[in-house]
Amino acid sequence: MKCVSCKKPAEVKILYKFCRDCFITHYQRRVEKVVKKFNLIEPQDRVLIAVSGGKDSLSCADVLARLAKIIKFNLAVIHLDVGVNACTNIRTEAVIKTFCEERGIPFYFLSFREYLELPFDLEESLKFSRRPLCSSCGAIKRYILNKFAREKGFNKLATGHCADDIVRFFFKNWLSGNFDWISKFKPMTESNHPKVITRIRPLFETLEAENLAYTKFRGITVAGGSRCSYFLRKDKWTEILRSIDEKIPDFKLGLVRGLEKIEIESSFQEPLRECKICGEPTNREICSICRFKEALRVKIGWEG
Repeated sequence: MKCVSCKKPAEVKILYKFCRDCFITHYQRRVEKVVKKFNLIEPQDRVLIAVSGGKDSLSCADVLARLAKIIKFNLAVIHLDVGVNACTNIRTEAVIKTFCEERGIPFYFLSFREYLELPFDLEESLKFSRRPLCSSCGAIKRYILNKFAREKGFNKLATGHCADDIVRFFFKNWLSGNFDWISKFKPMTESNHPKVITRIRPLFETLEAENLAYTKFRGITVAGGSRCSYFLRKDKWTEILRSIDEKIPDFKLGLVRGLEKIEIESSFQEPLRECKICGEPTNREICSICRFKEALRVKIGWEG
């Protein structure tokens, strides 16, 4: 098996056969191409990337650290501890700290409980709420990341969502008839409110298997088990897509590139207003976070 680029012995085969060095170059160039093709980042931008400590977000942060020197933008890393035991890894903070220090990237560590000034971690707090754990976790992460990024003066929020994530997300929402989320099927979700930070997905055309190979070849230490075990228990789409991959290896990339061309109708975009309690953007009179806090006050007499 030989590398398709240099003809040396290949060390990985995902869509193509590559040696270590050619794979790294191919990977970095593809991410750079997506960034430039969709104008995800421009000179002087202030980009905050959310990292979990896993292969996807650290691969993304590594490439963005390289691109920051080329495009001349500012980059910082944020890790949010949501307080869910299934997502917690005691190595995560140390892994991310070392990763950032080696690359000279400023970093922030936030605790869900401390940032929102709540009496319990998320898992404990949700015992007093009717909302499912996963949907609450997602809503809280979006709320905190957007608010923190804005407070610190960032104008772009990057995530490590890759093609596998986009395809899973697309099918789940498409089959349930939920088109409110159609803007998330793009490399960039532009701000639709003065208080909403533009979100970018540099790994939109990158496969999860490629992220794994990239961290291996680049010698990037990841926090093992950083993917939430609730996700692993509930997600059946991973197995479905794996079976499709065996028959159509480029299926996921073909699908996300098709999604890039879909025109988003404004009718799917629900207008945002400001929560009458906290002032953060929401599509309701009171945002989900403030409703969550109110539930705690009612259930346990919390006075926060």
